[in-house]
Amino acid sequence: MVKSGLWLSGALLLGLTSIAAADSETPTILPNLFPFPNTTGILKTFNATGKLDLTGPFFQSLGTNGRSCASCHQPGDAWSVSAAHVEDRFERSHGLDPIFRTNDGSNCDHNIDTATIKGRREAYSLLRTRGLIRIALAVPTGAEFEVVSVKNPYGCSETSTLSMYRRPLPSTNLRFLSTVMWDGRESSLQAGTKPITFATNPADLLSDLAHQSLDAVLGHAQATTAPTQEQQKKIVDFEMTLSTAQAIDFDAGALDVHGASGGPPSPSRSNRFLSASTIHWGSIPSRFPSHRWSLPSSTITGSMLPIMSSTGITRSVGQASFEGKSSSIRTPSTLWG
Repeated sequence: MVKSGLWLSGALLLGLTSIAAADSETPTILPNLFPFPNTTGILKTFNATGKLDLTGPFFQSLGTNGRSCASCHQPGDAWSVSAAHVEDRFERSHGLDPIFRTNDGSNCDHNIDTATIKGRREAYSLLRTRGLIRIALAVPTGAEFEVVSVKNPYGCSETSTLSMYRRPLPSTNLRFLSTVMWDGRESSLQAGTKPITFATNPADLLSDLAHQSLDAVLGHAQATTAPTQEQQKKIVDFEMTLSTAQAIDFDAGALDVHGASGGPPSPSRSNRFLSASTIHWGSIPSRFPSHRWSLPSSTITGSMLPIMSSTGITRSVGQASFEGKSSSIRTPSTLWG
């Protein structure tokens, strides 16, 4: 039996053993600013409490399939996952690590073989090689569209339920979010959650994240009972204390010297929330490479556009409302990864 564990990738460089094998003991504390090597340097996470407690609900299996939040949100991968490390977990566990579950870890949830290593290697190929989780979303009741056909090479070609493939979002630096989830569904009145606005932030963000943790436990972890409000609060409280950034670049060196403010402590000190409605796009530095995006809109909701803070630019997710004629927007390519 393979236990759900925390994979500390790169820990061997620090004289520690990699954690996750069946006979390993999972640590209870991760030191603040613990260094994780990656291809370009060293990644670190700053925690406002001074250390990372690895015993809370975020690291507990609250469902029926052995998963925890940490199964798909690893500190060494900036609190997401990397394909290389997922592949390593597959090889070490023969595809039995809790991240490999057919409810959303396999390319499709039917007509697959998970009884053999060869079968599991094929069934979880997108997760192994791309770090992608499958999200099955039903076509909404009353949708103003009809799905006529689906061509899915992995077998999930139903027209009533659509399979979306995406990498888990980082569960760090959440203070800057203007919407929760790739498609913004956890910050939508349609889902019973709250759009995030300047006037109601951060209460709206905390509420949306709590709802997201509920959905994750019931869905990804296949829980038969919902997590308690206290468990949801502890998950969100833990996430909100995390600030992650590259601390050392192998070419440039430390990113917080000679007047620079790189590394994770810097964004943790920012308490700014900026929606797109307060951004003047002409003020974006011209040194950023840009893409052209054609949108059928002259009015765009603030939740769609990226968030910017005094410490830099973070990712954007969300949705837009469209009116009038088509228009073009130039945006820095780094915002739309």
